[in-house]
This record gives sequence, structure tokens and C-alpha cells, in this order.
Amino acid sequence: MSQRTRIGSLLKSIGNSGQGKVVPGWGATPVMAFIGVMLLLFLVIMLQIYNQSILLNGFTVEWNG
Repeated sequence: MSQRTRIGSLLKSIGNSGQGKVVPGWGATPVMAFIGVMLLLFLVIMLQIYNQSILLNGFTVEWNG
């Protein structure tokens, strides 16, 4: 038999309050799409710097050590 405590009841109400519910509409999709596009842009810029497609003055890419 388990004991019921105030903290346990509080945590259960916080953790399971939205389980199984779906919010109508787009929700957080635009925010996640924006973050994904920014990450993709960052990775493309890093790849272009690595391939020396973008040349930066005073910045050399030396991977030999």
C-alpha cells in the first residue's frame, strides 16, 4: 500500500495534467520551424567557411594542426 502525500499529489497534478490532450491549431510549429531554419543556415555557413567558399580576411582554416 502506498502513502499519499501533499508533494506527491502536487507533482501528479502538474505532470499528468495535459497528457493525451491536443491543442487545436498550429501550436509551437512556427517557433520550431524558425529554429530549424536558423540551425540550417548556421550549418550551411560553417560548411562554406570550411570549404573556403566564403573567404574571411585574416582568418585561415588550418586543419592539419
